[in-house]
Amino acid sequence: MSFDVFLQGFLDGDARPGGVDTMRRALASHIEHEDPETGFLSVRCDDGIGEIYTSSDGVMATHIGGTQLWDALVRGAVDADWVIIPVGCPTCITHEGQRAHLPEGLDEDAVLVRSGEELLRVIRSS
Repeated sequence: MSFDVFLQGFLDGDARPGGVDTMRRALASHIEHEDPETGFLSVRCDDGIGEIYTSSDGVMATHIGGTQLWDALVRGAVDADWVIIPVGCPTCITHEGQRAHLPEGLDEDAVLVRSGEELLRVIRSS
């Protein structure tokens, strides 16, 4: 899919730094190429490819194909205690405790996801 998906943590309505190293570990076996200067990662699985752009407090994923990369992204988000924000779709929390920390507007209609399949279901239904 060619739209942008943002993943990051929140605390009391504000962005929470940290978690990028945790996400990188979740994606490590899928990294085909990386540019440490820009934070760009080219990722590949058996059923698709994608692009990941890392920053100090989150990542943006785009052009994600197949299902395996979605699973890796959700696993990384769970481990990093991050939420997933697919543009134009409901915010996806990875555990119920995150709901109280979302900024106003992102908390409306937030959906709990625990797998790439569940995330894709949210994306495809929007």
